[in-house]
Amino acid sequence: MESAIMPEFSSQSAIAPEAVIAWLVTQPNANGTLYLENVVRQYMSALSSTPAKLEVPVALANRNIFSYHTPEELTSYWGILKAAPNYNEVNSITSGRFSAGMGCLLRYLQHLSRDRSTADKTSEPELIQLVENFELKYIDKCNSPHVAPTVLPNPALAPDVIEKLTDVLSAHFTNGYRLNSPIELARFRSFAAEDFGEEIVLSHEELERYISACGTTYDGKVYAVSTETKERIKGLTEEYFADGAQAIFFAEFYDKNENWLFGASIVSKDMLIGILRRIFPNLSFTQTYFGYTETSIFVALESEILRVWGSNVLLTYEQLAERLQYIPIERIKNVLGQNGDFIWSSVGTFSHVSRIDITAEERKTIREATVQGCNSRGYVSITDLPFGEVGERNYELSVAGIHNAIFRICLSDGFCKRGKIVMRTGDITDALTIMKDYCLTIDKCSLNDLLNYERELTGEIHRWVPMEAGNTVLVRIDKDTYVADKFVHFDVDGVDAAIELFMEDDYLPLKSFTTFGVFPNCGQNWNLFLLESYCRRFSKKFRFETPSVNSCNAGAVIRKSNELNYAEIMTDAIVNANIPLTSSAVGRFLFVAGYTGRSTTKKINEILKKAKAIRERKD
Repeated sequence: MESAIMPEFSSQSAIAPEAVIAWLVTQPNANGTLYLENVVRQYMSALSSTPAKLEVPVALANRNIFSYHTPEELTSYWGILKAAPNYNEVNSITSGRFSAGMGCLLRYLQHLSRDRSTADKTSEPELIQLVENFELKYIDKCNSPHVAPTVLPNPALAPDVIEKLTDVLSAHFTNGYRLNSPIELARFRSFAAEDFGEEIVLSHEELERYISACGTTYDGKVYAVSTETKERIKGLTEEYFADGAQAIFFAEFYDKNENWLFGASIVSKDMLIGILRRIFPNLSFTQTYFGYTETSIFVALESEILRVWGSNVLLTYEQLAERLQYIPIERIKNVLGQNGDFIWSSVGTFSHVSRIDITAEERKTIREATVQGCNSRGYVSITDLPFGEVGERNYELSVAGIHNAIFRICLSDGFCKRGKIVMRTGDITDALTIMKDYCLTIDKCSLNDLLNYERELTGEIHRWVPMEAGNTVLVRIDKDTYVADKFVHFDVDGVDAAIELFMEDDYLPLKSFTTFGVFPNCGQNWNLFLLESYCRRFSKKFRFETPSVNSCNAGAVIRKSNELNYAEIMTDAIVNANIPLTSSAVGRFLFVAGYTGRSTTKKINEILKKAKAIRERKD
């Protein structure tokens, strides 16, 4: 057993043999009595001198056995030493003290690391007995002309021997046999001797070759997977494929059968894949699934979903997952969400274009109406298209489902849809532009009317869009009402003069206007909403700015001659206010004064930093 990998060893100082001796003489040996000091010292002497005599097949930078500080390091190094062609001869010269000493040192390292990896019913003295005594018994038997070995080394690996050793593996190593472990090997020989009534005389390398052939190797362990288990796996897969399925996803197959697979020594998905490859050598295997196809995951999933769709108009994620037992539901969701041929009807529920009942004449009429609308104003709302009887015939779909189906079938090849807005592919038209156009066509509306129109248009509500459209095109005469310009008659010079009476500086929060007795009649009752609209669109001397459109009168009236932006206006107000320059104090000041609609703002830190710098310069 050649090793091309050098064992790593710790940079710590070497373990002192005296420490090993001091601990061992307090421990019971295989006979239940304490180790004798002179015997243990002979073991330590063999450990010190023997490695240099072994003709190992790789170059070793360090042959000092006491340089290895963990059971794993020592086991790896021991494996390399045992690969030496003269190992048995050299160990025999030491009367087996070298191998016995290695077992004792391994036991000591396990004691230090508290690593009890051999969690079976075999007691620690029994394990040490196997390690200490087996090598000598093995050498004696090999040198005796009267002993006929149970198994002769044979590169071909005899099938009947594999069968016998498989029984040992499955009976005594249900949690797997760890390769390259002297203790595991000794245990295996002991169990085999008990089961067969005679000991196996094979070199360690030959025996491990046989053990490896007895099962499936995964993560350094050999697991015996019974014929019955493989037949059960084969039966489940063939039964699934018999219904026309083309693909089984490894992860889902393992998850659905994990309880019994794990109990049958198939401890991971990767191990299952290896077994499946041997059971089905003629099927196609990809990274995630196997079966009778090797197309991309996306194509394979679409095909499988359509295969089980049947005559249904609508199906849910869960219904499809039930029919596709070995496809993960997350992959089903992904395909339904990304493949436009699957029509979203409601949460978790889809149809397919092939299930939509729509005539060629209806398709033509819908497309012509869309072209006409885009030609005249650049877009059309899908709710305004002539559906004919499509909705009645496809009654199982929701309204949103009907809209999605019509767009996909009739328009998707030359148009794009944003919410309910349909326009030619490549054209740029946003909801704000469309709502401004809409506001130009009405005389009066409520804020809720604008919000609902945006919902109908896009399927969503972003309050700033309808409010910005209303503020830009209409006059807001109170919190809830917008009217067209023709319903308000501003005396611009008179209103500007009235505002001037309140303005001592270049700006003033809107909320500071608390009376409107001096404002000239305009056909509507004066209030802060009407004043905001006036300053936004009609004043010659003043402008209105705010951090964001709102319904709480947050913002300021500012002279047009003042070129400061709104952040700079707030900074100036803070500098001139008698408040401490802390984030909480500044936030509260801006909110109470009416500059902001909240006591916190994203720009608070930036404003605070600038205000501090200005005050420092003034001081």
